[in-house]
Amino acid sequence: MLHAMRAALAPLVLILGLALIAACGDDEEAEPRVRVVTTTNIVADWAQNVAGDDVEVFSLLPVGADPHSYQPGAQDVARISDADVVFAVGLGLEESWLVDLVRNAATDPGAIVELGELIDPIEFQDAHAGESALLEAIAGIVHEVEDGHIPPEQGLIQIGAVLLAMEEGDDPADVCFYDCHDHADEGVDDGHDHDDEGDDDGHDHDHEGDDDGHDHEGEFVEVLIDILTHAQAGEITPAEAIEAIDELVHEMEEDGHEGDDHGHDHGLYDPHFWFDPLRVKVAVDAIAARLAELDPDRGDDYRDAAASYKAELDELHGWTAQQVEAVPQERRLLLTSHESLGYFAALYGFDVVGVILSTTTEATPSAADLAELAHEIEELGVPAVFGETTVSERLAVTLADETGVALVRLYSGSLGAEGSGAESYIGMVRANVTSIVDALR
Repeated sequence: MLHAMRAALAPLVLILGLALIAACGDDEEAEPRVRVVTTTNIVADWAQNVAGDDVEVFSLLPVGADPHSYQPGAQDVARISDADVVFAVGLGLEESWLVDLVRNAATDPGAIVELGELIDPIEFQDAHAGESALLEAIAGIVHEVEDGHIPPEQGLIQIGAVLLAMEEGDDPADVCFYDCHDHADEGVDDGHDHDDEGDDDGHDHDHEGDDDGHDHEGEFVEVLIDILTHAQAGEITPAEAIEAIDELVHEMEEDGHEGDDHGHDHGLYDPHFWFDPLRVKVAVDAIAARLAELDPDRGDDYRDAAASYKAELDELHGWTAQQVEAVPQERRLLLTSHESLGYFAALYGFDVVGVILSTTTEATPSAADLAELAHEIEELGVPAVFGETTVSERLAVTLADETGVALVRLYSGSLGAEGSGAESYIGMVRANVTSIVDALR
């Protein structure tokens, strides 16, 4: 009897033992293989598509938060501290808060992966572009003089030609390579006459710019003209004028670098590369590579998932290119809440004709800035003003009301809420493209 009971219980004990082992195995699998934190929910969506459900992916920014001005809390410090890797956009997007967050969490800076550094970023095309080009052109002429390639007198003539050409709307680089050399022999008097003309015109522009409180280019031009005027009057020698201009250029360059440290502006490069699905593919590969490094046993799985997701991004790009064909070229004009659509415009053949908040959502445009944008809308026939879900639309609404054009809301720094159709990256892009095409077709 006892022997029979043992024979009957043996299979049961074996089954229960196997079940217990399996249960323990489940507990172990419940522990995330890799802990991933991302700065934005857009990046989190990319990471989750690559990582799968076995990897915990957490976005610091909730739906609707602005990555430019996010204020992290204590829970964010804990998340960063526990993370194996932190995927950030980079290129200055999170600069105002991420550095302090990493420092407070005592996180190894090597755990931070700034994806924007890997995607061949484009430069901002904003109001500072002209200032940078002017500085570069003037600095180039000064170096030519200092290196002995041209005399100081010739350098002053070329600088005068650059200023005159800028007043006429030409690119300073084009002036240096063509006008300066082609017309250098037209005479010092002609160059000085232009300087005098520029003096009055330049001062007028400077005073207009002072009302805005940020016309650095106007201040630079004003001082340049003063130096040229003193040289023309014989109050300083051409060599002394070149030396003074060299010092001025260095001061402007230093001011520019100091401005970058304030955290209110991005740097030279545009961080909004998620509006270009082809560049996102590069970021996806970088995510897969880091996950494979952290979890080599599943490296092939991460790479396969990345390849599959990149195929979806290729399909998204093809769909977008097809959709925008419905918009006539003369109506492919984008005026946005802040400068976020540069990648989209470059990839799909649009022109960004104006931005309300320049490169960052923390800026405050002046009345003169808004008046200029309203003038551009009317002069160019801009069909719509594009607001953003993560940015206050007060100014965009005002601009749209004053000009009588449509106000269209786009998803920019964040995915949409559940049920919006924009709760994934691909859904967000499709929603934005549909809105843009419907507004401009």
